[in-house]
Amino acid sequence: MGAADGAVVSTTKIVDHGPDASRWCLVILSEGYQAAELTKFHADAEAFVSKLFATAPFTENWCALNVFRVDVSSTDSGADEPVACADDPSPGSGKTPATFFDATYCVAGTRRLLAGDEALALATASAAVPEVDATVIIVNNPIYGGAGGSVAWFSTHPQASDIGVHELGHSAFRLEDEYGDAMDTWTTGEPVEPNVTTITARATTKWHELIAATTPLPTLVRGAGNCGGPDSEQPSPVPESTVGLFEGGARARCGIYRSMHTCKMRILTDPFCVVCKRAITAVLAPHLPQFSGPYVGTQFTGPVKARQTVTWFTYDWPACWHALWTVVPSTPVTPVGGVRWETRVQRTSRERIQYWVAVTNDTDQDVTVDGRYAVVASV
Repeated sequence: MGAADGAVVSTTKIVDHGPDASRWCLVILSEGYQAAELTKFHADAEAFVSKLFATAPFTENWCALNVFRVDVSSTDSGADEPVACADDPSPGSGKTPATFFDATYCVAGTRRLLAGDEALALATASAAVPEVDATVIIVNNPIYGGAGGSVAWFSTHPQASDIGVHELGHSAFRLEDEYGDAMDTWTTGEPVEPNVTTITARATTKWHELIAATTPLPTLVRGAGNCGGPDSEQPSPVPESTVGLFEGGARARCGIYRSMHTCKMRILTDPFCVVCKRAITAVLAPHLPQFSGPYVGTQFTGPVKARQTVTWFTYDWPACWHALWTVVPSTPVTPVGGVRWETRVQRTSRERIQYWVAVTNDTDQDVTVDGRYAVVASV
């Protein structure tokens, strides 16, 4: 089973923020969707994109991304569900559908680990989008599962989008898990991942500049005799927003620390911690639109009566444009500076914004003003 069990059907750019060479390009592939089910994949991909946009720091770095959907059909639906799996005494269905990437549960003896042919996935993504920076695969199976290696895999379980964002944290940003479920104590030295550490010295731990001088280090420890068994969620001894050293991470219960009590790399439905946000932003920010103008024009002209305020609404601007607004009187104003303005921005959708420009005439005479824009970053 593999590439002979399906076909690459089409590629669609579903988020377009400019030239692919300048943006961070994410490719979403389908796995285990029959040709007649590809419309379902379109909806599943859109749900993931919406979740990604709503998750900080992707929201504030959204204009750095281009997103592509690659429709890949499979002969059968779903993924392999092995009967036996080392960590799960309950039997799987034993299904072995013929799918393009040959995705299966029970990778490395862990029932929830879901992955397939990563080399084929990377080749398929790069053939469809030569500028690809990261790849995710949505697997058409409702059982909870996912994995983050060279690419991110996730199922269509109700938590699918949260799984996908977490796994993308692994595959694209080299973030480590922040829970402990596989070993009692970490013994293999300082990890390379940016969000876990073994270093407890205040001056040299990885995120030392984010830790307040009054925060105790370590901030939370499991305590002697508590390194075995399940990874319990101990209450935090400090406010949830505190950055410090909280024991448990990289799937070890003890001997390794994370930066905050909770994080999406620990619990799927939580926000990313500040250290993970920093790591993601470091990758995305260089791809944001840069200076490309200015492109200038006049959006509105109109009167403002003495001692009055008039607000103009300017609709349907691309959210990724950076525009500067200036209000210029087209009639003499006494005293100079007697006209002032305030600009507010409201996002009306994922890709569109509107500006509200409130102009106040502080003089005793009626004036006419021009509202002028300069778009200084768009590509």
